[in-house]
Amino acid sequence: MSPTQDFDLKERVRSAVDIADVIGATLELQPQGRNLVARCPWHNDRRPSMTINQERQTWKCWPCDIGGDVFSFVMKRDGTDFPTAIRTLAELAGIPVDDYTKGKKAQPGSPEDRATLLSAIKLASDSYFSFLQSNEPDAKIARDYLASRGINDASRQHFRIGFSPDSWNYAVDLLKRNQFSGEVAHACGVASPKRSGDGYVDMFRGRLMFPIQDLQGRPIALGGRVIPAIAERHGDRAGGKYINGRETMLFRKSQQLYGLDLARDAIRRNGEVMVMEGYTDVVASKQAGIETAVAVLGTALGEQHVKILRRFAERVVLVLDGDTAGQNRADEVLELFISADVDLRVMTLPDGSDPADFVAAHGREAFENSAREAPDALDHKLGRLTDGVNVERDTHAVASAVDKMLKIAAKAPDGLRVDQLLNRMSKRFEFKVERLEQRLAVLRNENKRSAYRKPNRPGIPTQNHSAPVNLSGHSDPNAAFQESAEETDNSPPTTPAQASTHLADSPAPESITLKPMRGLERDLFETLIENPELANMAVEAIDVQWLEGMAAKMLLTAYQDLELDGHCLDADSILLLVENDALKNQIVTLQERVAQRSGKLPESAEDRYAAILARFREREMSDEQNRQIEKLASASMPEDDEDALLKAIVEKARLQQRIRNDS
Repeated sequence: MSPTQDFDLKERVRSAVDIADVIGATLELQPQGRNLVARCPWHNDRRPSMTINQERQTWKCWPCDIGGDVFSFVMKRDGTDFPTAIRTLAELAGIPVDDYTKGKKAQPGSPEDRATLLSAIKLASDSYFSFLQSNEPDAKIARDYLASRGINDASRQHFRIGFSPDSWNYAVDLLKRNQFSGEVAHACGVASPKRSGDGYVDMFRGRLMFPIQDLQGRPIALGGRVIPAIAERHGDRAGGKYINGRETMLFRKSQQLYGLDLARDAIRRNGEVMVMEGYTDVVASKQAGIETAVAVLGTALGEQHVKILRRFAERVVLVLDGDTAGQNRADEVLELFISADVDLRVMTLPDGSDPADFVAAHGREAFENSAREAPDALDHKLGRLTDGVNVERDTHAVASAVDKMLKIAAKAPDGLRVDQLLNRMSKRFEFKVERLEQRLAVLRNENKRSAYRKPNRPGIPTQNHSAPVNLSGHSDPNAAFQESAEETDNSPPTTPAQASTHLADSPAPESITLKPMRGLERDLFETLIENPELANMAVEAIDVQWLEGMAAKMLLTAYQDLELDGHCLDADSILLLVENDALKNQIVTLQERVAQRSGKLPESAEDRYAAILARFREREMSDEQNRQIEKLASASMPEDDEDALLKAIVEKARLQQRIRNDS
C-alpha cells in the first residue's frame, strides 16, 4: 500500500466510526461537560478518569498518561498491532480494506489518485464561481435569479456559489486544457459518460453551482440547482430541481453535510445544529443571521450524519417542509433518535414553505422561536400517530399506534430514553407501564430470534481484561501539565521517520518509550497545533537536527511527511499519520494543553512562533560555537589557521549577541 492509500484508508475509517461508540462497546460512558468519561481498564480507577473528546475524536487517561485516537484505543484494548486495528474498525464500518491493500498504486494524474481528483474538482468549482461574475448573458440571468431569492453578493462569495454554462463540454474542456483526462472529470463528479459513443459530457449545465466542502474547506463534490429561465429552453429535458453530486472516491452522501465546514464554530458555540433540506435554505439562513444551518445532500438524515453532528452539538433540530414528504422524513429519523444519545427535535414549517421562505417572510427571531419550541422526535411521532384518533373509543387505532412505537423502542438498548418513552405512552394511551414493558419484552425476543437466523455482522470484538494494574497518579487532568521526573528513554535505535509512521500493510514497530516534550520543543508544537498555518513555515525553517528529544524529532518528521504529500498540517492529520502509541499520547496531551490555555496567553501564536524560531537559531549558533572551540582545543593546526578559526568564533559570538539584543 502506498503512503497516500494508507492515509486515505485511515481517513475514511476514522470518519466512518465514532470513538464514543468504539469505547462504549466495552466501557460505560458518562457525560462530563462537553466530553465523556469512563473508568480506565488499565488501572484501579475508582472514579472515571479516562476522558473521551468526541469533537477531536481522541481519548486520554491522565493517571496512566496514555491516550490517542480510535486506532490506538483498539490497539491498546485488544493488544494488537495497527494493521489488525484498522481492519477491525474497517469491518465495523463496512469498508473493504482489500480495495486499498491489494490494488495497484494510484498514479498521479489517474482517476484513482485522490490528490488528482481534489485538484480537478477545485479547478471546476473555482471556474464556475468566476463564470457567475462574468458578463455573459446567462451569468446575468443566474445572478438575477439569486437576487430574486434574496441571496446577496456577500452570501454568494461566502458559499462560493457559481454557475455552470449551458454547455455540454465546458467543464470537460476546461479540465482537458489543464491536463486532466475525461476519466478524471468523471471520477471527480463533474462529467458523465456519453450515452452513445466514447467520451464524456458535463454533468451540470445551466445551473447554479454549490460546492460541497469537507471539514478542511476543500471542494469534494458539487450540487446544481435549476434556474427556471434557463430550464424553460429545455422543457422536459431540463432535469430535476436539484442535481446532487454522485458518490466518488472523495464524496459519500451519508457522511457529508452541506455547509458544516462553515458552520462548525457557530455550532460548537451554540451547542445546536439545524439540519435543512437544500443548499439555498442554508444560504438564506446564514444571511439572516442563523449560523448553525447545514443541509443533507440528496439523502435522508442518517446514522453517520448523527454521529458526525454529535461531535459538535448535543441538540439537533431537523427542519422540515410542511408537506407530506416532510412528515414522512420525520418518521424516518425517529429510530435514530431512540438509539442515539442526541437531543433530536423536529421543526415543521407551515404548509408550502421552506426555511428560506419562512425566514424571508417572518424573520430570524420567529424562526429561532419555532426551533426552540420544536418537539422532540418522540412527541412528534406520538402526535402523528394519534392525530384524529379518539383514544377512548378507537381501540384498533390505539393498539396499532402503541405497537408501532414499541417496535421502534425494541430496536434500542435499555436506558432512560426507553423508560421515558414508555411513561409518555402510558399517559397518552392510558395503558399501564407494566403492560407496555411486557409487550416490549416480547418484541425484543422476536428481534433476537430474527438476529440468530442472520449472518453475524462485523464488529469490534470484546475483550476480557485482566485484573487492573494499580498505577499511582493524580486524576486531575491539570496534574499532567506539571513537570515530572525524567524517565529513562529505552527507545530502540531508529530514525524519526521510521519511528513515527509505517504503512498499514507492514509489520508494526515495537512500542517505544518517549520522554515527554519539555521547554522549547513543547512550546513549538503547541504553537503549531494552535495555528496549523504556521506548520507550513516550520517544516521549512526548522532542521530536525536542532531538536534534542526523540518525540520532537518524530513529530517534526511527521509534519514534513504530511507537507510532502500535500495534506493539511492540522492535529487531526498528524494523529492519522502517526501510528506510534507513545507519540499519539503526547499529541493528545499537547492538544489538551492548548485547549486549557486558549485565550489566556498575551502573545499571538505568530509572535510566539517567531520567538521560538529565534531561540532555536540562537541555540544552534551556540552549539556550533562550542563545536569550533572543541576543535580548536583538540586540533593541532598551523598558527595562521588557528588564528582564522578563533576570529570566526569571535565574530559568530558577536552576531549571536546582536540577535539576542534584537529579540
